[in-house]
Amino acid sequence: MSVRNPELSVVIPTRGRKRILLETLARLEGVAAPLPVEIIVVDDGAVDGSADAAEELSVRSSLSLRVLRQEALGPASARNRGLSIARGNASLFIGDDIWPRQGMIERHLDFHRRRPEPVAALLGRVVPAPPLDTSEFIRWLHTSGVQFGFAGLDPDVPAPPECFWTANVSAKTSLILEAEGFDESFRTAACEDAELGLRLAKSGMQLQFDPRAVAEHFHPTDLTATLERMRTVGEAFRVLSERAPEFPMPRHPGARHRVKAWPLTAFYLAHLRPRRIRHASWRFLCDEVQREAYWGLQGAAGAPHVGATLARLATRDPGAQ
Repeated sequence: MSVRNPELSVVIPTRGRKRILLETLARLEGVAAPLPVEIIVVDDGAVDGSADAAEELSVRSSLSLRVLRQEALGPASARNRGLSIARGNASLFIGDDIWPRQGMIERHLDFHRRRPEPVAALLGRVVPAPPLDTSEFIRWLHTSGVQFGFAGLDPDVPAPPECFWTANVSAKTSLILEAEGFDESFRTAACEDAELGLRLAKSGMQLQFDPRAVAEHFHPTDLTATLERMRTVGEAFRVLSERAPEFPMPRHPGARHRVKAWPLTAFYLAHLRPRRIRHASWRFLCDEVQREAYWGLQGAAGAPHVGATLARLATRDPGAQ
């Protein structure tokens, strides 16, 4: 089905996750089909038939669904492809593993109706999808600021522009296009959304946080996989530092970081692992891998040079699964 005049374009980059993508589209059909919304899926070089499956779905779905293809150019490029055909006054960015809860799409629509000014943008909340919400580590990732930092946001205070997280965020399509979209020199899903948020802020973007515009994130992970990802993030920070030199960058690893690792390691060796120690250890390790990657220091399999013993102990802890 095609919506003649969509108010909101939902842009979804995807690559090689056909099963999850189809579940996401099914969830969208349940909450967005009656609304003035179009869905744009951009397949970024998948070889698992994702685009074909999405195109087949578009024929029988009640969604207004269009599918584009490109050759593994990265999520920044994929979102720009989607934006190039977006007809909505505003564009909402989600991932292929983001499942909107009832009311999420309506809250984005209502916001842009109430706030028609070009600079108004809305950040929704992302929570772990069941059964992942039973994992303490995954819950921590969504609140701590390592993956998302929703615990530190206040709906009554403008959200920092670097929180333009493309798991659940919308802005006026014209504002993004005038800013020339996402920087395609970011080839991975790391820092490209924060960089755009910083540029949009220079154009006057006002990013409001709505904790009631909720989406569920179905992305199984653990501390080991997260440390590997933080290496990617650290490398992306080097690109971000060139684009936004005013943004604080990781300090060079040094003695102060080794001093911080010692007591955390001692707690683990003594099998004393209360929640605050686990969380402090996870935060330290994620930050350390990121800063070492930023400064070009390569560890083994995502492990840091500083805090290597702590990483070995913490990744074996069932609480980090």
